[in-house]
Amino acid sequence: MVALAGLALFAAGSAVPAPSPSLTSASGEPVAFASTAGTTPSELVVPGTLYQSPSPDDTGGPTFPPLNLFVTPSPAPARGALPTDPSDHKDLRRPLPVQSTDWLTLKASGRIAIVDRGVAVLPARSDPLLDQSTGLPVPDRRTLDLTWTRWVVEPFGYGHDEKGSYYSNLNYWNLCGDGAMTVALWYWQQLTGHPDVTGTAGYFLDPYASEAVPWPANGPNVPSSKGALVGTYWSGSDSVSGFTAHGRGFVMYLSMNARPATWQSAGFAVFAKDGKTLYPTLGTPRTNIQAGLNWEVSGHDPASWPEAYYASVIRPDPTLARDLTAAVTLDVGRDGVPVIGAVDTYNLPNWQNGAATPHIRHAVAIVGYDNSANPPTFTYLDTCGRSCNNRGGNQNGQIHVIAQSQMVLAIKNTVGSGFVW
Repeated sequence: MVALAGLALFAAGSAVPAPSPSLTSASGEPVAFASTAGTTPSELVVPGTLYQSPSPDDTGGPTFPPLNLFVTPSPAPARGALPTDPSDHKDLRRPLPVQSTDWLTLKASGRIAIVDRGVAVLPARSDPLLDQSTGLPVPDRRTLDLTWTRWVVEPFGYGHDEKGSYYSNLNYWNLCGDGAMTVALWYWQQLTGHPDVTGTAGYFLDPYASEAVPWPANGPNVPSSKGALVGTYWSGSDSVSGFTAHGRGFVMYLSMNARPATWQSAGFAVFAKDGKTLYPTLGTPRTNIQAGLNWEVSGHDPASWPEAYYASVIRPDPTLARDLTAAVTLDVGRDGVPVIGAVDTYNLPNWQNGAATPHIRHAVAIVGYDNSANPPTFTYLDTCGRSCNNRGGNQNGQIHVIAQSQMVLAIKNTVGSGFVW
């Protein structure tokens, strides 16, 4: 399993910088660090593992079965076959830090929570399924406010940008991971004041130079100025597609410009593999979705970003169905932020097309749940718009409801990967 390391705390509206890792639990108890060491060429181990100072009252209390964050992907089988986890590819230009066992144990137990608009560690004796502000149980059903986020729709693969410039770019069809992250991070902006999902704007150019590979032959047709490619222009809201789309500037920033500490290549989407140009891009794998969410949630803190909030459960998890429901209930119901599913489109209702229903690696934002429905359901947003997926069940701005069992199948199916929570 590719995992990440360091916990960011937030005050209302802004990140609290921490030159050296230092945390306080939700109960005011100190969270101490024990040193770790060791690196490999493709993984960065950030010094510091978390543990909570023992307390005589931290015995007994509610029992919450931890989520399984310690399943590891099997090696890739015979040539041409998929590995257990399709995202398990090491990218030397994007080293992924390893989350400590101590932090993952806290996360798995539901003790990494949003309290008073910031991330905190709950005491061992606390019940993670209680609303930390009211003390009431997390509800059996909740859907986040979707007024703004339902209209996060990725730029189409051809057309005109906000400056009226024509473009044609196959890469734009593969930005679903960045779209799902944009949906999730909008809720963090409301909670903490960052990142600037609603205000990010500018010209965005496919980052082949950052990947240290040539621009693809017969590649994107994008605007230029004075003989140099400048890319397309997007902002927080636009109407170039015939409806008001939100967050396209931030989608493009995530896919092409964002660069966490220690990364050589910009963008969470992958535009090159093993030193070779990719056109179209492979998109953003689950591992980079986890990295991207933590980088943005941390406020770009080079020390604490890897363990800002998010971790992954991958598809070999033997308790995947229970773990997905628990994760969505905690993140959406208690903390008010989405879970990202790295899924196979074959099981999604808005991709159905009879025998022609495709198996495409995809990402969606799970923004609601109803554990009391029969069958229990999840609500999700798919930022792949009508132009990307013109099947009858898909419309721009549409809100989708799926049986929880079907979402589990979407994660387990051929090109599914897991979920980030």
